[in-house]
Amino acid sequence: MKINWIRLVIRAAATFVVLFLLGYIVPGFSGLTIGRLAVVSLLTAVISSLVEMAVKPGSPRDRSIILFLVSAVVVYLYSLVMINVRPPVVSTLLAAALIAGVDLVYPEKHPLAEGEREEVHNTP
Repeated sequence: MKINWIRLVIRAAATFVVLFLLGYIVPGFSGLTIGRLAVVSLLTAVISSLVEMAVKPGSPRDRSIILFLVSAVVVYLYSLVMINVRPPVVSTLLAAALIAGVDLVYPEKHPLAEGEREEVHNTP
């Protein structure tokens, strides 16, 4: 199974934006600077993609559940270990839910195989 690079970038961007915005509201996330946000977002995207490759979820809902769990653990542990700040658990779960929600909204497009074309249905 190949890594879907577009989904990886979307996950990283969603994590970055959600944590950036929550940094203004939640005191536990205010210690995340731009560099640390980039590290957390890339860690979340890569680890969730690796877990997906191992588990092979069957539906978008399963993918979002995996992303929710991975992002909650990564954000909490990164804040706890690297920043030495204990973020609120409820805020961490809220951030993970928002990240998984963005991923759930974005539909996955499978690349076309060699020689295949998209079918276009023209209806009057």
